[in-house]
Amino acid sequence: MSDINLLIQMMFMLAVGFAIGQSLTGAANRSGKILDKKVDAIIEHLGISFDPYKNLPSNILDELKLGNKIKAIKLYRAFSGAGLKEAKEAIEIIESRQ
Repeated sequence: MSDINLLIQMMFMLAVGFAIGQSLTGAANRSGKILDKKVDAIIEHLGISFDPYKNLPSNILDELKLGNKIKAIKLYRAFSGAGLKEAKEAIEIIESRQ
């Protein structure tokens, strides 16, 4: 009986830990987005030209123009060393600018 109680307690603690982790991750993402908006506002206010994709290799843009989004993501990853998620987000931003 005590083994079952211990197992239940451990499962409960794991669930609580998971819930707390999810909550903190969501808060960090929201804080990051707020910070990005503030930095963008400061850059705009100061009249600074900032384009992080300015020196992007032309073959990435060519693949996007051809509709080869997956190929563009692969090329972006090779160029930047970014992970899959980061590369996908970058390509979607670049795609939305065209």
